[in-house]
Amino acid sequence: MKSEGMESQVKKLNKTIRKLEARMQKTEDIEAIKKLQDSYGYYLEHWQEEDLIALFSHNENVAVEINDFGLFKGWEGIKSCYHFEDHYPNYPGLKKAPGEYLHILIPMAGIVDVAPDGLTAKGRWYGYFLGAQRREGELRALIGCGIWENDFIKEDGIWRILKIFWNDIISSPLDEGWVKTPDMLNPKHKDAPPAGPNTTFLHYPSGYIFPYHYKNPVTGK
Repeated sequence: MKSEGMESQVKKLNKTIRKLEARMQKTEDIEAIKKLQDSYGYYLEHWQEEDLIALFSHNENVAVEINDFGLFKGWEGIKSCYHFEDHYPNYPGLKKAPGEYLHILIPMAGIVDVAPDGLTAKGRWYGYFLGAQRREGELRALIGCGIWENDFIKEDGIWRILKIFWNDIISSPLDEGWVKTPDMLNPKHKDAPPAGPNTTFLHYPSGYIFPYHYKNPVTGK
């Protein structure tokens, strides 16, 4: 083989290697982000405050916005949002979730898109909820579903949560169901700031479509 032909083959091979390396890196990033999202649900379930807030970036734009809870901005806002003693007036002074308390929040149907620079990403999931919590002094079995549209950022090679954006679709007593009682939301956080001024949150049966972060994967629209 002439040197020119060999040089061309080497260039093609190097190009293929770079493409495969980029594809592998993207796959690893998506898996890391999915693990991050899954971990969020486990720590939330058990009131593991330190583990939970450790998932978040210290970026000045870090935020959590939840339709029935408010908009929390900055690192101090994150710590306030996940200070569970302030969440549940039915469990005053408790440092960990009581045995009767149940909050299983399962992320499903995840779609993760990593930015071309590999430093930021967006993800959308359904969150399915099974719970046992006190409402008006009575322990109730609860069922619910919502959607996350979250932002992530890679810092020093590690993916962290930049923004949590959650819209409840239903939050209902299990014995009544979502047709009869679609909305039985959490008690208000004692210091909950209002939701963002441009945010729309609507529950079943509104037909509201929580905005997608991505374009149609086939049409590109």
